[in-house]
Amino acid sequence: MMHTSNIKIREEDKRAIDRLQIFIPDKLFDAHAHLYDCSFAPNIASPGSIFHQCGKIVMAADYHRLQAPLYGDNKKIRLNIVSVPDESMTDLSNGRREASTRFLCSQLVAYPECVGEVFVLPDDKVSDIEAQLIHPRIRGFKCYHSCAKDKPTWQADISSYLPESAWIAANEHGFCITLHMVKDDALSDPDNLDYVQRMCSKYPHAKLILAHCARGFAAWTVIESVRYLKDFKNIYYDISAICESPAIYEVIKVSGVHKVLWGSDFPVSMFRGKCISIADQFLWLYQDQIDSYKLVISVDMSLVGIEGLLAFQQAAHMLKLSREEIENIFYHNAMALFQLTE
Repeated sequence: MMHTSNIKIREEDKRAIDRLQIFIPDKLFDAHAHLYDCSFAPNIASPGSIFHQCGKIVMAADYHRLQAPLYGDNKKIRLNIVSVPDESMTDLSNGRREASTRFLCSQLVAYPECVGEVFVLPDDKVSDIEAQLIHPRIRGFKCYHSCAKDKPTWQADISSYLPESAWIAANEHGFCITLHMVKDDALSDPDNLDYVQRMCSKYPHAKLILAHCARGFAAWTVIESVRYLKDFKNIYYDISAICESPAIYEVIKVSGVHKVLWGSDFPVSMFRGKCISIADQFLWLYQDQIDSYKLVISVDMSLVGIEGLLAFQQAAHMLKLSREEIENIFYHNAMALFQLTE
């Protein structure tokens, strides 16, 4: 279990932040950030979780206090506030999904530069989803496998936790759907790939954001499959929580700069650790695990948010991205996707 003190910025973090200053632009749009009240997300924000450690109630001001220091001083930051997914919300009688939507709207009122996505449930009808659209800067939907009826949920078909009603509503409004897919092979799973191709063809005005480089924590799953989606105009990728450069490199190279969005996955970005590819799998490493190995040399792990920025910087260097292209991924692509103007 990670201790609260691990969230604090350490000297090794400061060194990385200093190296990143030449890379990070003055304007940022975090396309994947979670704000929440733990009371309506008792599972994902349970005591001891990074969600709970960042605060029982985490608002945009807390994001600026905890996450923004990773970017350096005097940055203009916008957020796509992605509603926290929690399986308890499938019980509509507890009112937690509605509480989550009201909380999101309170943040959109307080921070007019932000947009948000509401949480959709497997059994939602179009009317259920439309009832969640109670603020004009709600611009999309979030789903999550923990609500799937298929067990184990990390092997669930996408259709078991993302209802077609969300596609219908997104197509009608020109909204986004942020999808964290599962199954061992992620985008390279034939069923996952077929689903994405089929639904994006059927609903061309819906905009699909494949979170975490299409869950490319094991980079090969993206490298082998992203080319099959390159001709879809309504598919995008956020690079949140990706700690190694190959998956980021591949989605930019194949899909184009204009299809890629920077994101942090806050508060996951506050973990002290890193996700690494191992053969055809992936593994999340944390500081307490490293400490238990009793290595000859000490290894001080950085925050996931810093690791993600370093991975993006490395991919940008290998691709020889221009300053304009880097700024587009950090800011302008999201502005266009979420239909915002300065």
